Amino acid sequence: MTIRFRPRVNVPLPTSINDKSSVGAPVKANPLQRANEPHTGRTPGITDGFEGPVRSNRPQRPELAGTLAEMRVPVGQAMGPALSSGKHSTTAAQTLDLKNPLSHPDAPQFQNAFTALGMNEAKTAEVWGDILHGVKRQEEIRANVKESRTTPWTADKPIPDKSNPHYEKVAHELGPYLRIEEGQGPLALWSGGYDVSKHAQLNGYTTLESTPAGRVLSGLEIYKDPKAVTPMWNHLSEEFVKQNPEGPAHAFMRTHDPTSVLYRQEIQTLEKFSPDRPVTWHPLVGDTLKDFQAVQPNKTLGPDSAYSSEAQARKDLKDYLSQTNSESFSAHAMKLL
Repeated sequence: MTIRFRPRVNVPLPTSINDKSSVGAPVKANPLQRANEPHTGRTPGITDGFEGPVRSNRPQRPELAGTLAEMRVPVGQAMGPALSSGKHSTTAAQTLDLKNPLSHPDAPQFQNAFTALGMNEAKTAEVWGDILHGVKRQEEIRANVKESRTTPWTADKPIPDKSNPHYEKVAHELGPYLRIEEGQGPLALWSGGYDVSKHAQLNGYTTLESTPAGRVLSGLEIYKDPKAVTPMWNHLSEEFVKQNPEGPAHAFMRTHDPTSVLYRQEIQTLEKFSPDRPVTWHPLVGDTLKDFQAVQPNKTLGPDSAYSSEAQARKDLKDYLSQTNSESFSAHAMKLL
């Protein structure tokens, strides 16, 4: 879960993400399917085609209609292109007026969405101001770290302060809006690119980006340098886990990266606040969303798999990639080539 930003435009949704599943493979139980309800073979929220209407059995909230908090399957993200290219966005705000945060072009959308969610206007203005101050603080952190790396080392050389209290406050204030809504699927964490989050969303799981707060923030660009906003999502990730301490937890992984937010932060938060909570692991392979398939214990691929052991899921993923001489995204990311 290293990158948390996605394109603003609506991403075309494939008719099925399991088109390459083996014939006769068992159909997995949908986490949103009601008891005794006949299985239709469809995933809630998937469109019939690239332009077809979304069909969803998710509870609708009319008060959110027309705002960024409105349910989107899967949610889009504004900053994906800038993050993937490593270049500054030319459409996001190029400067921040910290003395007048509400002059920011994204401020009205933020306020309208959170007002619809029940936050009062004064609080929306306060949180929005904290987001922009968090961006500014993150720029200072990066500048200090860069300077520290270029100056000679001495015994009394101070370690750069990397704390960002503004982002910590934002995550705390938005905590109630990071809770999984009634009728939504179980908590899902992910690693290996945002397509993994889309995969989980399309299969009925709730990721950070599909919570009410996640939907709103996913539609905002905020600042020209997306890397100054990324750490805010790391704080939101931790709060997402804290706000949803019960029920099944799932982790979708297309790569194994011990330095990722999934391992370094989210799983550790799960273990700290819910030490007895089991986590089901879903190892995936595929370079695009429509190609995603799950690695099975017998080293074959199927529509899904469920591992109770992270170590076994990681081993089977690595073994599959190695044995098939894969040149996929996963193999490159895990340096198996």
